[in-house]
Amino acid sequence: MVAVGGGKGGVGKSFVAANLALALARREAVTDRVVAVDLDFGGSNLNLLLGEPLPRAELGDFLDGRAPDLDAIAQPTRVERLRYVAGTFDMVTAVDPIRDRKLDLVRALVGLDARWVVLDLPAGSAPSTLDFFFLGDVKMVVLNPEETAFSNAYGFLKNYLLRRLLTEFRDRPEVVAFILGWYREEPSPEERRADRSVTTMATALAEEFPPLRAELDGILRDDTPLLVLNRTRGRREAAYLDRFRGVVETHLGLACRTLGVIPEDRRVRQAVRDGKPFLVAYPRHRIARGFEEWAERLSLRARIP
Repeated sequence: MVAVGGGKGGVGKSFVAANLALALARREAVTDRVVAVDLDFGGSNLNLLLGEPLPRAELGDFLDGRAPDLDAIAQPTRVERLRYVAGTFDMVTAVDPIRDRKLDLVRALVGLDARWVVLDLPAGSAPSTLDFFFLGDVKMVVLNPEETAFSNAYGFLKNYLLRRLLTEFRDRPEVVAFILGWYREEPSPEERRADRSVTTMATALAEEFPPLRAELDGILRDDTPLLVLNRTRGRREAAYLDRFRGVVETHLGLACRTLGVIPEDRRVRQAVRDGKPFLVAYPRHRIARGFEEWAERLSLRARIP
């Protein structure tokens, strides 16, 4: 399963999710089935980027009990072996449309009849969004070369890490209390001047509970999110991705890896206006070749035991 997230709306998560799903389904000599799932509630658009303007069913049909599972509402696309589950458009009156059925939705996602499931997550760092992000065997964070996107992506990764730590150690109340106390307790004047980053907290946690050191190091170093920088204009902006990765590792301790960059190109918007997936409209474009390369890399990674 691939989970595509990020803190800010409009950075291109749906574009990445749609075209990565297409690239996975179009790999030569591959019979793996792929399902792309739009988990946005009220603002979904993954279907448009797949060139499917009028979904006959949507996620709300499952959440409201009108469909037994997600396979029942997964619809075909023009690309063989690729289906999609449309997001929900008519649940804006609900305070939390998945509050009562989140676990059912998690089970349904895991149970989809597919080799690859690509999740297009909503913007923000809501607990439910982070929980769906955890499902990804491959986790991707998409951002743009702009200050607000960097800030929101950093906040998303920070919240992801803290929620993961609290989840991993939920059976150790003393560890959970230490983590929560690090942020909730009023610091002394000396502590206010000290480094209160997540990296420092993790170091202090390992010193306080030495048996956790190996597990904590694994969380920070293994299975960490891949970073994608979208809509870059030139090499200078492309270089921002490595700088952002360095900031994340310094202040959060997360050893994230960079997957790559996607250049700004007017043909991306043109493909949407034409109602065609980008990989279908411009199969030889360097952006299309980049997605194909990523799909191959992820497939090779999935075969490594």
